[in-house]
Amino acid sequence: MKTYLTIAAITVAVLVGFCAGQLMQPISGYAQTAKVTPKEPVASAAEFRSHVIHYPDLPPVELVKGSNSRLVSGEQSMISFLKMDANSYFAPHTHPQEQIMIVLDGECDEIIEGKLYHVKKGDVIVLPPNIEHGAYIGPRDVEVSDVFGYPRSDYLLKMMQKMTEMPKKP
Repeated sequence: MKTYLTIAAITVAVLVGFCAGQLMQPISGYAQTAKVTPKEPVASAAEFRSHVIHYPDLPPVELVKGSNSRLVSGEQSMISFLKMDANSYFAPHTHPQEQIMIVLDGECDEIIEGKLYHVKKGDVIVLPPNIEHGAYIGPRDVEVSDVFGYPRSDYLLKMMQKMTEMPKKP
């Protein structure tokens, strides 16, 4: 008898959910098809350049052997678009910045406080300040985005050195 009541309760719940979804569909469908005309003026080319960076155009900066990053820094935060080469090693290290690492492609064994964490595309790692971490990269390249709570001075220095090496535009 309990089984029949459970099945009946589940069936009623599914039907109620389905009906509610059908009732809400016209409302959400309207919101998606409504045309909104912007009221703001379009930014000038100079204004665009002052706020927008196309990061693939940035020169890669070697952070450690086998790990190259395109770095973007603001006054209070930094992001690193990092590619770690297959079969490379990112030695354990610490830094005072909080770091959030987003695995965009591939997989690796992240070392966190002496333990291995196998991470793959879609995983996000939150590393508090001053926690020891590094990585073993497997047979495929790994691409990640690292977001730092405030800019890393060692990375800023590497970025500045790379910029001085670049040829000057005529």
